Amino acid sequence: MESKEVLCAYCKRQEKTESAIYWCAECSDNLCEKCVKFHEVNRLTMEHKVCSIEAQNHSDSFSSVLFCKQHSSRKLEVYCFDHEEPCCLMCATVSHRKCEKVSSLDECSLDSDEKVERLKTEFGELKIKCESEVARVEGDKENFKKESKIIEARVKGLTEEIIQTLRDKEKDALNNLAKTEKEQTLVLQTKLEGLQTVQEKLERSIKLLQHSERFSKIALFLEIKKMEKDISDIDLQIKVLVKSYNTPVLNLSVNEFEHNFQSSLNSLCEMTVKLKTIRVDYRSAKLMLEKSLNVQGSSCLTDIEIINGTHLITACQTQKMVYFLDARGALLASTQLPGTPWGIAALRNHQFQFCVAMRDPNLIGIFKVNITDGCIVRCKELKLSHNAWGICTVNNKIIVSLVERQTTQLFKVYDEEGNYIVEHHSYGYSRCNGTHAISDRYLLYTIHSDNSVYSTDLSSTEASTKLYQSSEMSHPIGITSDPEGNLYVACYGSHNVFQLDPHGKFIRKIIQDDSAVQGPYGIRVTIFDGGFKLLLTSLGKILIYNFSEL
Repeated sequence: MESKEVLCAYCKRQEKTESAIYWCAECSDNLCEKCVKFHEVNRLTMEHKVCSIEAQNHSDSFSSVLFCKQHSSRKLEVYCFDHEEPCCLMCATVSHRKCEKVSSLDECSLDSDEKVERLKTEFGELKIKCESEVARVEGDKENFKKESKIIEARVKGLTEEIIQTLRDKEKDALNNLAKTEKEQTLVLQTKLEGLQTVQEKLERSIKLLQHSERFSKIALFLEIKKMEKDISDIDLQIKVLVKSYNTPVLNLSVNEFEHNFQSSLNSLCEMTVKLKTIRVDYRSAKLMLEKSLNVQGSSCLTDIEIINGTHLITACQTQKMVYFLDARGALLASTQLPGTPWGIAALRNHQFQFCVAMRDPNLIGIFKVNITDGCIVRCKELKLSHNAWGICTVNNKIIVSLVERQTTQLFKVYDEEGNYIVEHHSYGYSRCNGTHAISDRYLLYTIHSDNSVYSTDLSSTEASTKLYQSSEMSHPIGITSDPEGNLYVACYGSHNVFQLDPHGKFIRKIIQDDSAVQGPYGIRVTIFDGGFKLLLTSLGKILIYNFSEL
């Protein structure tokens, strides 16, 4: 099992194991009881500030490491602004010799006091914004609780209203039942009395006949004649009574209300949360930096893509890695790539699948994120004849740009399974760096060496059309569009983002003089984490901007 004990760095270099108690900020080393004494008397380190590890962990002091990651014995001496990282002179000579801006740390630190004041101001402004948002969300939280209580009272009141209505209907039904019973009982009683009267006549006649010996012959004869006449009358009465009588059966007929009511009782009511719809005027809205996500292990992210509106895909060309992150920037999965990645595009009809354009070797990789296993699986590789640069997807198609000749730009079209469909040659400038499909037919792309944005018709043999060119748009790379068709171009050389209308007319520099933006490559304007956002890669970071509300 891995030990969490902090060990002395000096002893560790001597292949010994001793628990560290102290910390030297200038050496960035943990020290044990014995080594700290040597550290305090050594001519080179005797003036270093040493404190206990516990005090260092609980202090607000800076924790920057002052020694090179690659050469642990050498101090950091220079800073590369192209890669936004410090290094020693050996690294600067080997790894950063082609970088444009590399300065000594001593020179860089001369204006630190001024930068401290500027950063204090910027952080203070951000803190005010954050506090304002915290207050707004807390207010929404309290209001939501109040609204919940109001809805709760309404539901209970609704239930009582329904119950009271049912009770009233029950009372009406029982009253109707009592009335019906009374009326029908009266009818039955009348019938019964008529039959009982006939029954009494019959019983009296039968009784007289049973005692006929008591009467004289003449009296008996007269009574018999009378009875013979009564028989036909009584028979007629019985027939009339029987014919006019029908057995009553009480039946309950339930109206449609009862059936509808029972079916509707699957849910008394539905609870929904309605979010306020915010209209965005993309041509005038300001961008507010919502998040800055550091992608661990990366230093030069070339593109950014969104999957399902909730997850991020990005790739680092220096590390040859692709990363899968959640909306908070937490790394969920990553994988090593066989080539140097450039463009990324999501396969819209295949959940958690995407493709990557690579060079050296020339490939298109189709990948799938296995959410359950937390890994990225390589589904297919398409070998290409030339280096792949920009890539995009539209209507079940993958479009990739390749440098064929110095004056010819080649676009190849594949289906989402990786099957070749067709290719298109565009004459003029080559080396298309970023592509964006407006439709199956029209494609936009950037040429960084020409500081230009082009449009090409994939169904036409005519040359591409130059939409916009400007020296202030230095080395444009990524290109995307918003829901209204306005274009956004990420400019690596000028560290800004241009906004153009759908016809390529300049609108504004929507991002400029933003210290967070350094060498942007990839850019997207799309739905992410619940709203339309602008996402931008900046060296090893992903910047997420909100469009301001109107």
